This record gives sequence, structure tokens and C-alpha cells, in this order.
Amino acid sequence: MSVVVILHFDVADLSAAKQSLADNAALLEEISGEAKALGARHHRFAANSGGLVVVDEWDNAEGFRRFFDGNDKVAKVTAEAGVQGPPTVEVLEPVEAAGTF
Repeated sequence: MSVVVILHFDVADLSAAKQSLADNAALLEEISGEAKALGARHHRFAANSGGLVVVDEWDNAEGFRRFFDGNDKVAKVTAEAGVQGPPTVEVLEPVEAAGTF
């Protein structure tokens, strides 16, 4: 069964962080391809009052860890986006239920 991974990245300036993601579109596409090769199924950026949130679905937690831990390209993108400190990472097991879409 797949897992849902939620990452919370604190940023000082959310507008600047969003612009940085737009400016790094080519690198983000490259990173996405590498993630898919390791089992990423879905990926989405979102924002909250504290910064950026990433919501992913992966084949398994091990694939996510192989991709994320020590990934220099992810480190570059997050540094340029003004991320402050390491992200909070949650790995969740999906629950099958009626009405899920």
C-alpha cells in the first residue's frame, strides 16, 4: 500500500519562496522525474501561514527516504526558497473509506 508524505517547510518570506519555486521550474521538473523513478505517484506544493507544505504519495516510505535524504538538488531548491531549518516530515498510511476521491 502507498504512503502519504507531508512536509512542512518554514520560510521567512512566503512570496519570495513562491517566486523561487517559479524561477527553479526546470530544476523542479528534473527533481520530479527522479522522484517518479523511485516511486513518487503524486506531488503538490501548498502554502500555509508558516511556509510551504508538500503533499506527496509514494509507493512506500523507503522510496521517499532514498529520494529525499541527502538530495543535493532538493537542498538547493529549499535553500534558494529561503527555507529555515529542516522540514517536519510526516509519513501516513492511507485509510480506505467510502466517499474517498
